[in-house]
Amino acid sequence: MRFNTEEIAGSLCCPDDQRSLRSNDGTLRCCHCGRVYPVREGGILDLLPSKPAGSPANPEYAAYYHFEFYRAFEPREGANPWGLRETQSPSWRRHRERQVRTVLSMLRRDEARFEDRILGDVSAGVGDYTLSYARHFKWVLHCDLSIDALRYALARSRRMGLQNVFFLRVDYFALPFRSSIDRLLCLDTLIRGQDHEKALLNQIERATASEGRAIVDFHHWWHNPLRRLGLLPQNFGNNRSYTRSGAEGLLRECGVEGWRLVRFYQEFAPESTSLKRISWLLPATRLLYEFGSAASGHTSRASAETDFSTTSQPNPSDTARGAAKIWYT
Repeated sequence: MRFNTEEIAGSLCCPDDQRSLRSNDGTLRCCHCGRVYPVREGGILDLLPSKPAGSPANPEYAAYYHFEFYRAFEPREGANPWGLRETQSPSWRRHRERQVRTVLSMLRRDEARFEDRILGDVSAGVGDYTLSYARHFKWVLHCDLSIDALRYALARSRRMGLQNVFFLRVDYFALPFRSSIDRLLCLDTLIRGQDHEKALLNQIERATASEGRAIVDFHHWWHNPLRRLGLLPQNFGNNRSYTRSGAEGLLRECGVEGWRLVRFYQEFAPESTSLKRISWLLPATRLLYEFGSAASGHTSRASAETDFSTTSQPNPSDTARGAAKIWYT
C-alpha cells in the first residue's frame, strides 16, 4: 500500500508547534510554520521535529537517540533492529506472544468495536503489537525512531497484505499527535530513568483522545531481584525496572489518574488455570497500566487503583526500589 497522506492528515500535527498538517502532493505541510514532511521509501512518513526534543541522562541511550535522530535514509548493510523474532530463542518468542495476547485482552476488555478507531504504538519496533492488532482497528499508526525497525515492519506488513498500517518516523519526546489517538500503546520503553519516563508519559497523555486510553508497561523489579542486587550476572545494562509503588508514584507525578493494573506473567499463557492458582506466589514480569478517560470513567482515587489482573490475590511486597531492567529471561 502506498502511503496516503490525505487519510491520516487530520490525526496528526506538526511536532514543532502542534499545528494542523495538510496533505500536499504526497507529503504533509504544517499550516503554521510551513515545514514539509515527506514520505520516504514509499511507505514511511518522516515526522521528526526540527531538532531532538529530548535530552536523555543515560549516556548510552543518549548516544543511540542522537545517532538515530540524525541518521539519513540510506542503505545500511547487515542492520538488524532489536527484537527480530528470527534471532530470538523459542522461549523469548513464546513470552512475547503471551504479552501480545495479554495486551489485546486489555484492549478488548469492554467488548469495544474498533472499526472506526485509531491505534497508535509509540516505540513500536518490529511490529509485534501493531501488525498483530491491525485487523481490529480502522487505522494503526506504527511509530518509531529507528529506520531499521520501520523498514523491517513495513516489509513485514506488506508480506502480510495489511492495508491500514501507517509507518511514522517520530521522536517520542515530540509526538505528532494532539488528542487524536483512540488507543495508544507504549511497551518495553519506560526503562531509561525517571526523567525520561515522565517526559514520555506527558507526551502520551497529550496524544490520547479525550475518550481514549493508553496502555504502558514497566519492568517489575521483583521479577528477578537477585540480578538487580548483583547476586546473579547482570543482563539489563543501565536500564530501569520498577516496583509497583515506584511505577505508580511516577504516574501520580505526571497527573495520571484512574489507572487499572494488569500483572503480566511471562511464564504462563494469559488464559492458564495454573496462573490463577499460583500467581500470588510469583512476582509479575511486567506491570501493565491502562489509563485515560475511557479507563477511569468517574472513579475515585481509591477505586482507580483497583487491580484487574487475572488474580485478586496479593503479590509480594513492593517496598524495595529497583535500578535496572530485565528482558525476557
